[in-house]
Amino acid sequence: MKRILFLEQFSELGGGQRNLLDLLPAVIARGWRAIVAAPGSGELLQRARDLGASTAYIGIGNYSSGRKTPADAARFVIDTLALARWISRQHFDLISAGGARLMPAVARGAGGRPVIFQAQHYLGKAYAAKMTNRAIQRSQAIVIANSRHVASQFAGAHVVYNGVAEIPFAARDFQAGKPRIGIIGRIAPMKGQTDFLRAAKIIHGQMPQARFVICGAPMFTAQSYVDEVHRLAEHLPLDFLGWRDDVANVLTDLDLLVVPSTVAEATTRVILEAFSAGVPVVAYAIGGIPEIVKDGENGFLVPQCNPQALAQRICKIFASDLQAIVQRARQDFCERFTLDRYQREMTGIMARVMRASENASANLQLASG
Repeated sequence: MKRILFLEQFSELGGGQRNLLDLLPAVIARGWRAIVAAPGSGELLQRARDLGASTAYIGIGNYSSGRKTPADAARFVIDTLALARWISRQHFDLISAGGARLMPAVARGAGGRPVIFQAQHYLGKAYAAKMTNRAIQRSQAIVIANSRHVASQFAGAHVVYNGVAEIPFAARDFQAGKPRIGIIGRIAPMKGQTDFLRAAKIIHGQMPQARFVICGAPMFTAQSYVDEVHRLAEHLPLDFLGWRDDVANVLTDLDLLVVPSTVAEATTRVILEAFSAGVPVVAYAIGGIPEIVKDGENGFLVPQCNPQALAQRICKIFASDLQAIVQRARQDFCERFTLDRYQREMTGIMARVMRASENASANLQLASG
């Protein structure tokens, strides 16, 4: 039985961790054994066990948000060496690393065994990209990126777009006159809640009947950003939903999904979920988002990434033919972003990588014999 070690740098359920949980059933269905290893006390390990995977705890420090301190750097070196030793003692046929922070340890500990690096985000810091590429070269890792935008940082990367479970398409009356406009995702600068709220203030002045929604909880972010979000939300007709697992039900109550992400964003899962559910999407034309959202076809893009431009576009959107937009988005979901397609492509690459490693080992044995 093939053994695949999945390493994650967080155990909280962000997008990358949800992708892994979506992938595990297909991995196990192929007769492979999945071992998921992560730090912390988030839900990932328990959910992985519920799906039939084995799990392990790894020690990775809680580093400062934003600019790293000298203490963070020292702790990272210690954690990397310890994790590399742990990896070197494990028995596996393939290791899949779900975060750039893990790659130096993987490069030291893999010992020539095949490695896949799943690149989920654009690495904004030059030192992080350099460190990750050095580790990729040392481990001869295969890179799977979830967009061309992310893949552009890594030579020879494969692009596999995310896929999500189907959410039933629900017809909406977009002319009812009381639109609910929302943002879904962890509360963090990368997701753009502060831009959303600044735009909401402008929209409220022009569309007083509109109501706003923020769905998500702080994750991997500084308290100062969370405080700013709550300050900007004051005096707005806004519902804070907190963290919700039932994204389908949240989308059911929305008439427009707003995605004002930063350049680090790739192809966020919630856009694909909105495509499936029949909720129109407006997003900043940044990162990997223009690879999946086509302006005026299956959604709306805002080239000027600022709250004023976002608000102006949203105020005009409800005069558009939104029924045609969401129908095309649903068609794109069915053709390009299903979970079944994602699972097939990912496990197909994994199988090829393991097969190539076996062939290389066999050829080496023949040559040495």
